Amino acid sequence: MKIRYKLITLITILLLAPQYVFAARQLTFATDPFPPYYYEEDGIPRGLQYELAKIVFDKMHLSFKLIFVPWKRALLMAESGKVDGIFGLRKTEERQRWLIYPEEPLMNVVTVIFKRADDPFEYNGIQSLKGKKVGITKGYTYGSNFDNSTLFEKEQVSSIRHNFLKLLAGRIDLVAGYRAVGVNTMANMNLQERIAICPNNVYTTALYIGFTKVPGYGRISQKFSKELNEFKKSIDCNDFIRKMDIPKEMITPCK
Repeated sequence: MKIRYKLITLITILLLAPQYVFAARQLTFATDPFPPYYYEEDGIPRGLQYELAKIVFDKMHLSFKLIFVPWKRALLMAESGKVDGIFGLRKTEERQRWLIYPEEPLMNVVTVIFKRADDPFEYNGIQSLKGKKVGITKGYTYGSNFDNSTLFEKEQVSSIRHNFLKLLAGRIDLVAGYRAVGVNTMANMNLQERIAICPNNVYTTALYIGFTKVPGYGRISQKFSKELNEFKKSIDCNDFIRKMDIPKEMITPCK
């Protein structure tokens, strides 16, 4: 009888252990800087999506940190299990083989086309890019229609900042990028008068936190999704957005 009792107790402890183990340590997510959504300033992580995730993880009594590395390295770190997941990525069929996605995304982002301010070009769908040389960021996707198109040439670099420099130098015709990130980069480079945004969007996509496929992380992912969804529906979310003073280029996460 004692042996049976000890066995039941042991099984119960093993089943509950992940909850206490995760609560006792810090989760680590790899990502690349993505201002104004998430970035590092004087060694301190900042940005709307970072603050939003922090609110949710605080409700779960979990702490986390971000490691900022080039995007492709971030993906490799998560796929090899060197970190607990990826912060701010799209959901794809291939990534779902090695990542657990919460049902609720952090928020949606919009992809647009940037051009030189004196360029009369207007984006009116993928067909309008025919024959153009378009700068993109390594490891990023801009919707299947854009990614798979052979109507135009794509040139990859490590950042949208690099793409803007190539655009102004005449080495590429256009730049594809996330609207809020591009606007933030233009402001930091003082290029608001030299680069313009085409009004028609290329693509709108959701960004998530992806957790590595480790025992117990599925439960954390579900809990995170539930807490995030509830926060987005609350009055607190609107108060949070007002305090963050987000630019008009951003889509609010609140419901």
